[in-house]
This record gives sequence, structure tokens and C-alpha cells, in this order.
Amino acid sequence: MDSAGSRKSAGAADRNVDGQAVALTVFSTTRWWGRIELPLFFLFLRLRAGSLGTLRQLSFIHAARWSIVYRLPYNGPPQPRRRLRHPHLYFESNFNGGWEEYIDAFSYVLRTGMWAFWGSSFGFPGALPAGPFKAYIRNNECVASHYHSAYPEATATMVLGALKLSPRLAELRRRAETMTPEEFATAWREFLTEMQPCL
Repeated sequence: MDSAGSRKSAGAADRNVDGQAVALTVFSTTRWWGRIELPLFFLFLRLRAGSLGTLRQLSFIHAARWSIVYRLPYNGPPQPRRRLRHPHLYFESNFNGGWEEYIDAFSYVLRTGMWAFWGSSFGFPGALPAGPFKAYIRNNECVASHYHSAYPEATATMVLGALKLSPRLAELRRRAETMTPEEFATAWREFLTEMQPCL
């Protein structure tokens, strides 16, 4: 079964893609003890420096966010604001690459973290093996009504590289105004060597 077909129809899955960027939204129901465990885990992540270091090293991820939803907001008649019987874990992320590879990265690289995030959710099969975890994510995934990327043709790695490169290039340009051609040639070679990972 191919991933697009197993997730939703091809047209619906396309709404989660804008150029290189892909959106993922997962909404899962948690058990009663998730009310206690999840806030404590989120507090631990905030207080412990470097606790999300591994996640940040996955350079294909633009953003990832987990939230706990206790109630649905008032959205006009006839839908009043209501408290949910069970809290829900809301996960949203933007990334580059394939959906399957993204879930694999979470399964294999952040295995313990996945237990901490989804362990209190009904039906969570564990991060490994990855097959059941992918099926769980597919069953709880929501398709975006609209998705927009500011830089659709750029990956997260390209954007980070450009942010690092831009001030260094501006500095070289400023210095070049007072350089001889020979000095500029040397400075240009050094610049290219140093900034090669960003190009």
C-alpha cells in the first residue's frame, strides 16, 4: 500500500505539501494520566537545557510542536465551547522529504521521546517497529485545509545556510571596497572554503 493512498486520497494529501515543505498534523486522545504526565514532561523539556538537541539535529525539520487540548473553543452557534472528556495531544510539524522517512526518523532516532509524548495516548503501539507506529500516525493524522510555505523551493537546511551566509557575504562585500584585486582573490578563496557547507 503506498503512503499517499494509505493516508488519504491523493488530492487530500497534496494539500499538506507546498514545494519542498510538508505539513503533518496529528490529533490523538490521551488517557486520564496524560493530564499529569504530559505537562510534567513538557516542563522537564523547558527546564533541561539541550533536551531537544537530537530533534534540532534533524536538519530536515522546519518546526515541531506538541500541545495539550482540554477544550474546544466556541465557534459560533450551534457549536458552544465544550470541555473534552479526555485531553487530546495535538502535534504539528513541517519538514522536508518523504512522510515515511520522517516517521522513521522519529521512530529510530527519538524512540524514548516518542514514548514520553504518545505513551499516554489510546492505541499508541510504541515507536518500534516503525510499521505499526506509521499506521497509528496515519489513523490520527488530519489533512490541512490550507498550507503555505514562505520558501516553498527551499529546504530547512538551505534556509539555515542562507541565514549563516548572508551576514558573512555582506561583511566581505564591505571589506572588498578597500581591497586590491590580489587581496580580494585571497579573501574570496577563504570565504568559499569556509562557507562551502552553506553553498
